[in-house]
Amino acid sequence: MIASFKYYRFEIMLKKCLPIVILISSTPFLALSQTMPQNSAQENKILVKGIIRPLGSVSPIGDALIFDQSNKEVTTRSDKNGNFSILVSKTSKGVVIRADNYQDLIIKIENGKLESESPYSLEPAPEYSGYGIIRAKRKNEISQNSFNGDEIAHTAGVAGDAVKTLQTLPSVLPASPGSADIVVRGGLPGDNSYYYDDLLLPFVFHFGGAQTIIPSRMIESMDFYPGAFSAKYTDTLGGVIQLKSPGNIPQRTSGEFELGMIQSGIYLEGNAFSKNSDVKTNESETNNNQEATKTTTSEKDNDAIGYRLGVRRTYLELYKPLIQKLANNSSFVTIPQATDYQFVFNGNHSNGTWQAYLLGAADRASLSGNLGNSDTASGKDSFSIYNYTEVSGVRYNLNLKDGYGLHFTFEQRYLVFQQDIFGDQIDARSHLFVFGVSLDKKINELLTYSIGIRPKYVHNSVGIDVVQYPSGDPTIYFDPELAPRVKNTISTDQFYGDTYLDIIYSPIKEIKINPGVNVLKGPSTKQLSVDPRVGVRFDVTESQTLKAAVGYYSQLPAIQYTIPGYGNPDLQLEKNIQYVVGHESKFLDNYSTDLQLWYKTSDNLTGPAINNSNNKYENSIQSRAKGVEVFLKKKPSDFWFGWISYGLSLAEVRDPGSGIWRNSDYDRTHSLNIVYGQKITSRWNAGARFQYMTGSPYSSVSGGTYNQNTGVYSPSPDGNTYLVNKNDVRNPYYMEVDFRTEYDFLFKDWTLTSYLNILNLFNRSNVTNTTFNRDYSKTVSVTGLPIIPSIGVIAKF
Repeated sequence: MIASFKYYRFEIMLKKCLPIVILISSTPFLALSQTMPQNSAQENKILVKGIIRPLGSVSPIGDALIFDQSNKEVTTRSDKNGNFSILVSKTSKGVVIRADNYQDLIIKIENGKLESESPYSLEPAPEYSGYGIIRAKRKNEISQNSFNGDEIAHTAGVAGDAVKTLQTLPSVLPASPGSADIVVRGGLPGDNSYYYDDLLLPFVFHFGGAQTIIPSRMIESMDFYPGAFSAKYTDTLGGVIQLKSPGNIPQRTSGEFELGMIQSGIYLEGNAFSKNSDVKTNESETNNNQEATKTTTSEKDNDAIGYRLGVRRTYLELYKPLIQKLANNSSFVTIPQATDYQFVFNGNHSNGTWQAYLLGAADRASLSGNLGNSDTASGKDSFSIYNYTEVSGVRYNLNLKDGYGLHFTFEQRYLVFQQDIFGDQIDARSHLFVFGVSLDKKINELLTYSIGIRPKYVHNSVGIDVVQYPSGDPTIYFDPELAPRVKNTISTDQFYGDTYLDIIYSPIKEIKINPGVNVLKGPSTKQLSVDPRVGVRFDVTESQTLKAAVGYYSQLPAIQYTIPGYGNPDLQLEKNIQYVVGHESKFLDNYSTDLQLWYKTSDNLTGPAINNSNNKYENSIQSRAKGVEVFLKKKPSDFWFGWISYGLSLAEVRDPGSGIWRNSDYDRTHSLNIVYGQKITSRWNAGARFQYMTGSPYSSVSGGTYNQNTGVYSPSPDGNTYLVNKNDVRNPYYMEVDFRTEYDFLFKDWTLTSYLNILNLFNRSNVTNTTFNRDYSKTVSVTGLPIIPSIGVIAKF
């Protein structure tokens, strides 16, 4: 050490006025003697620092609490990269690391030395404490259910499928048992809209509704609006399913690889590009005035680019002989083969965020089975189908000053649909372009609004050689042998779109009013609708909410009914009015209820031509539906979670020929779901689902009449004319129990998850459809799949 001297000069004036200068030196030796107590205190402390990670992963755990076991006032927290440092006494018993969803880890100190080194790995907790069905504190929509990715992954009977999870909610029914496709509040499967962020998907299921085309690993959360939703959503008479991609930018490369009996898949995510981040230094000071612990964290990731990609392939078709043997009382078995892929990029900029997407899905399926009314030499019917869709797009969000937000969306969608169903051949291709722009404005804490416009252009090319079918499902009396055939190639170009205004106003804190209007313009000059809507929420107390909504809704007719030469290009928009009132409550911290009464009437639905048979189709159908929904839920807490949902509903369609109201093809009076999941240990969880539904309706016949001209039987008429299905009898009730269990093998840097999934645990033969034999003397029951066990492993790194 180099000694330094400081001189202090004192002048003492003597009588002779001669100055005497006294020099006093201050040396390091003096300084050393003064600071010895502080250094001595430092020698009695030990600096504990390192990185906190989950056991079985190299992902960091941020915001973990670290404290001195002997002096709990000495604390700090880890940064978002899992880094921490804390200064504790050498006489301390150790340092405790605590984080949500993990067991406490104690870093022991013996004789002033640490017994373990960084990285510090935390074991998962044996109890739930973080994920579940999300309920926003101040929801805008009146009817809303939300799930996050963890909830979807751990619900038994849905195999980790996002949209199939919705079938556990009241008044949400499968289009057919075993299918992931849904019917919402008495509507039709085609009445629902599916979004991935702001991208409108042409369909969301693989063929037969086996599973969603986007795996749950690519979904951060899902919002479901079964009806009476706000003006932001358009072209929909049923429900809106909003899938949301993960919004954060991954800080490191990670992924999953699944190998199962039914499907395999791979998922990767990482950081493709990142500039030097803006760095902030955070200081955490303990209450006993210990030396500040400084950690450097990256708080702002401008210009960072994250990526996520996934690929899946099913191979259930390899088990077709086994499934046919197990389903020995089924009339036929068809096993689809499905492939899908997803590429999602997201990034931040100084004033907002952006996302880029490339999604694709392909399906193939074929069937050959004895349905009882085949006129082929083998006595069997057959079909083949292939469809492919590719969706790409960009979303750009810009945060402006003074409470303004600007959002841009561009989407292009390519769809191929080819089928040969019992001799009917279709080769359809569609290319859609969508550009959307919306402006949000927060005027103050009481008032916000959003205005947007979404123009669309689509080019369709369709080649058909098909029977001229009536709208919807053909009635039992429809004879395809006598119906005219249409063989044509059509090409169309169409422009359409919508604009909307959505307002949220709170005159007082407890009341939220959500008025709005959506204007939908179709490609035809006759297709224009102005749809006002309003919803109101009133928080009576912090745990009790009353709600109500009413609105007008419109949607375009299905494209097959408007194709020139086959359909009617002059069809108008289909419309309905929806009403809902309800009550929400929260109690005992983790419990909640949701009671809703709903009613809707629909008109202008596409149906048979009544006024002019040359039109082929007209807006001739009316429908009505009403119901009650009860939902009781326990959030994941302690060691279990679950919910009970019950729906009581009636859905009817008016026959335009006779004016008689008849049961809808998808009417099911009762639906009950019980979902239960629990953690057995920190690494082992299990769950089950019970599902009960009233059987679907079908039309009875009294026998068959032989037609000598065609050589086939037709159902004997009963003296009435039916333009919609009679639906006077029902299939037996549907009941199924599903089971799923998982066990995690945790290694230092990766995890191997093994799972067992059993659908239809008790191998019950559920009737999914009823048809008739060749002469209509007997019914033929088509049953769903038998017990389907599947095992697999998922490697996560």
